[in-house]
Amino acid sequence: MAQERITPTIAERRCPNCGTRVARNAESCFMCGYDLRSQAQQGRRISWIDVLLVGAVLAVLIFWWRIGTGSVREAESTDVVQAILPTSIPLLEATPTPTPTATPPPTPTPVPIVQQVVLLRHVVQRGETLLSLAIQYDVSVEDIQRANNLSSELIRAGDELVIPVLRDSAAAQLSATTSNFEYIVQAGDTLSTIATRFGSSVENLMRANNLAAGQFIRPGDVLVIPVTGAPPEAFDVTPEATPAAPQGSGGATTATIYAQPRLIAPSEGAVIARTDPVIFQWTTVDLLAANEWYVVQILPRNLAARTLPTAWTKQTTYRLEPSLAPEEGKAADYAWLVSVVRVVRTADGRTLLEAASPPSAVRTFSWR
Repeated sequence: MAQERITPTIAERRCPNCGTRVARNAESCFMCGYDLRSQAQQGRRISWIDVLLVGAVLAVLIFWWRIGTGSVREAESTDVVQAILPTSIPLLEATPTPTPTATPPPTPTPVPIVQQVVLLRHVVQRGETLLSLAIQYDVSVEDIQRANNLSSELIRAGDELVIPVLRDSAAAQLSATTSNFEYIVQAGDTLSTIATRFGSSVENLMRANNLAAGQFIRPGDVLVIPVTGAPPEAFDVTPEATPAAPQGSGGATTATIYAQPRLIAPSEGAVIARTDPVIFQWTTVDLLAANEWYVVQILPRNLAARTLPTAWTKQTTYRLEPSLAPEEGKAADYAWLVSVVRVVRTADGRTLLEAASPPSAVRTFSWR
């Protein structure tokens, strides 16, 4: 049996363009003429092993780069900590602060009361004389004669006279400051009666004396009385001008108590045009001493009525200017009363208030 000759299998080569079998060393396809040499010149493909090797090298480089960066940061942090150690901070010396000097509060300057001459008309009643009218309006007989061109003192019932009187301007009183007096509580006094007598309010009395609601006051207690509208001369009273206080009175005097003033005008419930002034008149109680004043209180009774300060005057008349009237179309309702007060300066410099008369009756009027 003949031995077969085995030849190694050689992978055939084909044209990549047309698929025709070609020789291994052929340079072109005999069928389509495709250049077989370009296939042999193609580059070598990158295997996955090469990719892994490149990745490993990059990882090692990144690892060593991060270690180096961390060391630099740690060194910088150490330098910062060393820079802020207490030994490296300069000591700051405290600058002494000058002690502030207490500035005394400004003393309010009372606004002086502006007085003007007002010509009042009076119809003479039976039994009246120039002297009685002069006493009633707190003017002189000569002033009445001069205003009416009278050559004698003879007047008759029914004559109409012009009475020139001084009046205090309420407009000036609106900017008056509040003054504090002292008052020694008497038997029967309440906060309400004290406020009515001196032209203050119960709320102001409680606030000025730190009194709680419902707290009682007793005879002999000394209260602070806040009052607006007191003239400057009320504080110029000297101890020599007031009667000496009896023993145990705490400074209160036993001077004369006058009868309550009798109100003349406006009448009860009077309606006054807003373009007209309101002229208050009352009878004189007597010739007032240098430390005595009439106190006129005009109290609002509705929202249209403005709050007016208490008026202190030596006259028996007082006037509200039309500038204080309510707005057109509104009606301002007021109540008013008059009392006499006395200012007493004690030897130790205290300024006390005393009631020199009971308060008058209360009247009401409407200004519209």
